[in-house]
Amino acid sequence: MALVAGIAIMALLWYTASRSSDAVHPQSGGTYVEGAAGAPSRINPIFSSFNAVDSDLTALIFSGLTRLGLDSEVLPDLAESWEVSTDRLTYTFHLRGGVSWHDGEPFTADDVIFTIEALQDADYRGEPSLADLFRSLSAVKVDDLTVEVTLAQPFAPFLAYASVGILPAHLLSGLSAGDLYNAPFNQRPVGTGPFRLADLTPERALLESYSAYHLGEPYLRRLELRFYADESRLLRALREGELRGAFFRSPLNTADRLDLENEVQWQVLKPPSSAYTILYLNNDSSFFADKRVRQALAYATDRDEIIAKFLDDQAVRADSPIPAGTWAYYPALDRYRFDPTQAASLLDEAGWLLNPTGVREKDGQEMRFTLVTNEEGARIAVAEEMARSWSQVGVQATVHTQRATNLLRDTLMPRKFEAALYGFDSGLDPDPYPTWHSTQIEGGRGNLAGFVNAHADSVLEEARQESDPQRRAALYREFQEAFAQELPSLPLFHRTFIYVVDKRLQGVEVGVLFDSGSRFSLVRQWHLEGK
Repeated sequence: MALVAGIAIMALLWYTASRSSDAVHPQSGGTYVEGAAGAPSRINPIFSSFNAVDSDLTALIFSGLTRLGLDSEVLPDLAESWEVSTDRLTYTFHLRGGVSWHDGEPFTADDVIFTIEALQDADYRGEPSLADLFRSLSAVKVDDLTVEVTLAQPFAPFLAYASVGILPAHLLSGLSAGDLYNAPFNQRPVGTGPFRLADLTPERALLESYSAYHLGEPYLRRLELRFYADESRLLRALREGELRGAFFRSPLNTADRLDLENEVQWQVLKPPSSAYTILYLNNDSSFFADKRVRQALAYATDRDEIIAKFLDDQAVRADSPIPAGTWAYYPALDRYRFDPTQAASLLDEAGWLLNPTGVREKDGQEMRFTLVTNEEGARIAVAEEMARSWSQVGVQATVHTQRATNLLRDTLMPRKFEAALYGFDSGLDPDPYPTWHSTQIEGGRGNLAGFVNAHADSVLEEARQESDPQRRAALYREFQEAFAQELPSLPLFHRTFIYVVDKRLQGVEVGVLFDSGSRFSLVRQWHLEGK
């Protein structure tokens, strides 16, 4: 019996090994053609945030010192490792050896220093927040494969922003940031990323896999991006068979979305944006100083119904000011589900009682306030639905609209509002300090609600200085718990994008999108079935 059992085990091991060796591994080759609305302008990572197509192309062509994973975790890229000094001010980056640019020239510390100096240049015309960060630090070349960056003060989110694409000094040395803005390089970029630009026309960009890519050559041989004037033309091109994939930044109408979802050829992905829509409540207002009132409005808001009815299910609930799906998000926050009875009970507890006209009243003041938002159709519809829902528990809100620029400048930043429906994007790192720390209330800074909480302040201060990712995550869990209990404002939802890809394209994984180029974070593993 022992002999029989031994033979059986050997047979099982042989079978398992043979099955493993016969497993289908991705094969290199093929061309994947994808479409997007828009056109390239400056294919340069230090300028690409202003144009979605530029963001797409720079994500494919360039690499940063770091890169972001699907959950926004900071991972090595051109820097294979780094150390942080005990005072948390100095980052020593150890660059990968043997990395080459698409023209064959070696990548060195000189390229890193050149890029940082371009971001620090007074003539830099890119993202202001990026300029502010890099102008506050100093960088020195230790040797060809080592760079030291010293910050003015500890700032853990720096590593996420170190993912900005590095530029080739050997091609651009001598150019100021102002010169770079209109340099021919922006139409003929050379990077160290997974694909190199082979051809660019107003209609398309043809990219070829870079065989020497430091994280491994992509399986796809070619990736072609085709450009369309708008998303209706993009949809038409997809339906007419011109494309094997398409990325829609704006919501589709119900019929078009369902057609794509029901078409057997397509896989329809719905990655969420890191940006979210939020109901800001002015905590200094007599209406919202009591957290029970803020909680009551949350219970009186049916976010799931709003997403289904007014956003056509092209959004996901937001339960935190930290985006769901990122490493810092605390998942045990699914609370404040629609419950009008609980809303009414909390209002009663807070002393806001129904008067004979059916409106909540306290100390002779009726609960009537203005809900302001910008002039955007879907957002207005959401605001009106919220006002209607609140009226069912005796809260009267009047929706008022302003142009987005006026709303931000004249109403939100000076905090001249009672309630406001608006959007916010936390950026590459989920650090909530700029929008929820009490020091950010005055002077037109980010704490629009006027949230003041000593424990939350302490946690946010420590977290943005903490270099240990696990400790930072634990601190953000504490913050999110404090936020959920106090609920200074109500996060509502993250809009989702529609990303359609041919089912024959395998290996596609997409996480939270900080910009449209984020969908290519794992492009090197994409492969065409049968190729």
